[in-house]
Amino acid sequence: MNKKSYYKASNWNAVEDQVDRSAWARLNDIVYEPRRVPIHKDRDEFSHLPKAEQTMLLHSFGSLALSSTLQMKVSLSKIKQDAENSEEAAVYNALQYLESINNKAYGHALSEFSTSDEQRDEAFNWANQNPYLQKKMRLLNTVYQSENAIQKKAAHVFLSTGLYHSSFFGPLYLFGQHKLPRTAELIKYALRITTLNGIYTGIKFRRDYFKLSKEEQENVHNWVYGLCDRLYANELNHIHLLYEDTGLEDKVEHYIHYTLNKALMNLGQEPKYPENVETLDPTLTTGLMESAMIEDFFFYTNAHPILKMRENKELALKANSLFCIFSFRL
Repeated sequence: MNKKSYYKASNWNAVEDQVDRSAWARLNDIVYEPRRVPIHKDRDEFSHLPKAEQTMLLHSFGSLALSSTLQMKVSLSKIKQDAENSEEAAVYNALQYLESINNKAYGHALSEFSTSDEQRDEAFNWANQNPYLQKKMRLLNTVYQSENAIQKKAAHVFLSTGLYHSSFFGPLYLFGQHKLPRTAELIKYALRITTLNGIYTGIKFRRDYFKLSKEEQENVHNWVYGLCDRLYANELNHIHLLYEDTGLEDKVEHYIHYTLNKALMNLGQEPKYPENVETLDPTLTTGLMESAMIEDFFFYTNAHPILKMRENKELALKANSLFCIFSFRL
């Protein structure tokens, strides 16, 4: 039988890309069921927050739901079309499923904290009618609908690693004050998925980037920085609208500088802003550390099939070393 195959089976036994292997190994570890996170126990504390903070949190989850819908329905599907092999496509299938879990989680949080269907729907409507969120969706979706594979990956990383965090800031900052701990647990699970999305896609971006000529690399570099500038200018407007009357706008701006720097680093580009973890507000960094927001997706392993996560430091050391090798080679 020497006939040419019409279609070939995916052979995971022959997968040589260690990034795909490592990503796949982590995927099942970060599956969670939003309804099993008991955020209803935070309701009483939520009801005693200042009205402006209550509104900010509800609108934050509405914002996350909108951005997550774009990632779930469009971004990951479009990027998957450019996969070099079936194993990479399988990872993106799984990431799309995980983003669907996050999408459900944000709606679940809104249902738990809203005192009525009208209040819940107001948060969704606020996101749907927010001109700055809609502009962000339009900017990103224009890239996703293009035929440029490397630009699609860059846009995805900017949202996953950078822009999501304008809405993550609120619950993380409150958790840094030891408030709403179960809500922070939900955010922790969501962050693991967005972190994996950003780092995995960033690695694939760098793989494609270093195949380009020097002139092509320069063109991509300029395009990436131009997109970053456009997204950031729009995000500032969204931040001021989302955090009005809370006094947190400046702190969120500094945090977005930090997360956009991380997005650029995932893309193998130099950071644009001076912020680093030492310049962030101490209350926020407390929330980040206590909610175990981490720098790479190799750090965790499952001690329970749904919820119970534990840190495996020996695995983390080995995986971080391996990740550095990948980054250097790419």
